[in-house]
Amino acid sequence: MYTTRSRARFAAVCATTLCVMGATSLPALASSSFSPAVSTLDRQLLTAAHQGNLWEITTGQQAESAATTACVNRVGADLFRDHNALDAGVVKTAAKVGVTLPSRQTDEQLRQTAALKSLAGTPAYDAAWLKAQYPAHVKTLALIDKEISSGTNPLVKSLAKSARPVVARHIQMVKRGVCHA
Repeated sequence: MYTTRSRARFAAVCATTLCVMGATSLPALASSSFSPAVSTLDRQLLTAAHQGNLWEITTGQQAESAATTACVNRVGADLFRDHNALDAGVVKTAAKVGVTLPSRQTDEQLRQTAALKSLAGTPAYDAAWLKAQYPAHVKTLALIDKEISSGTNPLVKSLAKSARPVVARHIQMVKRGVCHA
């Protein structure tokens, strides 16, 4: 009988110790491995931003050689540089939250790039390039604002907040602030 009580007491002490130790280590485990949920909007922003960045990188680089004005050439270089930096953040954030990104631009973006390329070296290129950039950036800014107000994942929201001033500046550059084609 003595051994049965000893074993029961020992088991109770062990169980209590495990409970206490588990409870004290739980916050550390949670903070190191917990990743907040990724909503449909969060995924949509990451996917659209990545594809948009791929398009902006391509068309920005294209403008550096295909534009006929120094202004479009310079803005193209700025967009190329900025969207490379923005996309690095998108790729890093997507990896952290477990979102798989598409490997290429959308079909519509590929068609737009080809249409722009067909005008390369002509004055029509500059006007068409600016005309294509404006709605793309406006659409991106609207999605960024929606993420900031309604997104759920803090990492994705933070990414959107940091991208917002860059995209807003690009809108000014292509619409009314820098180049007038």
